[in-house]
Amino acid sequence: MLGEFFAGISFILLIILIVVIVYYSRKVSQLNRRISEVQLNAQQQAQQIAQQMFQTWVQQHSQQLRQQIEQAVKQQYEAQLEMWKQQNEQAIRKDAIARSVNTLLGRIGEEFAPLLLADKYQVNPKDFRHLGSPVDYIAFKGLSDDNVDPEVIFIEVKSGKSNALTERERKVRDAIRNGKVRYEVVSLNDLIGEVQKKINEEINKMD
Repeated sequence: MLGEFFAGISFILLIILIVVIVYYSRKVSQLNRRISEVQLNAQQQAQQIAQQMFQTWVQQHSQQLRQQIEQAVKQQYEAQLEMWKQQNEQAIRKDAIARSVNTLLGRIGEEFAPLLLADKYQVNPKDFRHLGSPVDYIAFKGLSDDNVDPEVIFIEVKSGKSNALTERERKVRDAIRNGKVRYEVVSLNDLIGEVQKKINEEINKMD
């Protein structure tokens, strides 16, 4: 009888022990999962912080490196430019002088074209007349010389390297070459009379 009592007590204690073991096993499993989650979160946060720190470091150092490279390249090119200037200083001066002379000659040519043309065509400078368009100059060669037959010369001046004429200039040239040139004497009184006549005709039409 006593043996059965102890056997029952032992069975109950065994059941309780099993329940306790199962309970704490679950607690331990939950705790392990929680620890794993915390470790995973901590690892992810650590990775994010490390990545942010790395990116910040890269940006700072890349900017510094870029500035250093730009400065080095700038110094190198400035040194090369200075060396080139020293080596080509004489050529640069000659080129500048040549440009200045060409510019000056161009301006002189524009201002003193009649004098240059007078010498070229043996025309008295007083006999030049400037038009500008559609022809630059008309020279009346020999007009101031009583013993020379006058000659009318149409002159177009080109300041650039090309001597090509515009369409209007070609028309003037062709008209002169084809002899389509006339000399007209017109009475101003006759012109005014013609205008008055036309005005009177228009007035009469209104009546």
